[in-house]
Amino acid sequence: MRRALLVALALAASAARADGGTISGKVDATPPKYLADTVVYLKSVPGTHPPRTHEMDQRGLKFVPAVLVVAQGDTVKFLNHDNVAHNVYSPDGEAYNLGSFKQNEAASYTFKKAGVYTQLCSIHPEMLAYIFVGQNPYAAAVDAKGHYVIKDVPPGTYQLAVWNAAKLKAPDKGVTVAAGKTVQENIAIKR
Repeated sequence: MRRALLVALALAASAARADGGTISGKVDATPPKYLADTVVYLKSVPGTHPPRTHEMDQRGLKFVPAVLVVAQGDTVKFLNHDNVAHNVYSPDGEAYNLGSFKQNEAASYTFKKAGVYTQLCSIHPEMLAYIFVGQNPYAAAVDAKGHYVIKDVPPGTYQLAVWNAAKLKAPDKGVTVAAGKTVQENIAIKR
């Protein structure tokens, strides 16, 4: 009986994922040096999502990753794998300061409001990263070549938008997602 229940739950989870679609594409930036700090996301997707926990590390006096994408209600666990103490704070949105913590220690923060949060270290002012907190989990940071993939999107029509740290812009695009299908959307951002 227990095994049958586990199989049924696994099949239901697999079917739920199969019902979603995928949006993928490439972002081109002018000037290209600002491409790395870019997020592609869907605006205003109805429904709720279970909260998740993500990690942002501190290594080599850098935040890793430099851009982290989460959803409202998610928690970020800040790790320190440097051999020096670090501090994590943000003056944006909910404005928080997690204090200082040493190597192999961690601190966490749960994001209640959507927005972009600059991540800083008061001990090492050269450290800079961004946490993009979406209204929903349907967002992706671009890779080094500008590619992005947003998976498991519920079927429907949405507005696809771009955030960029250097304020490069592109108009929002209407996109229709079908169950089990992939939609290709390329985007050019510029000043």
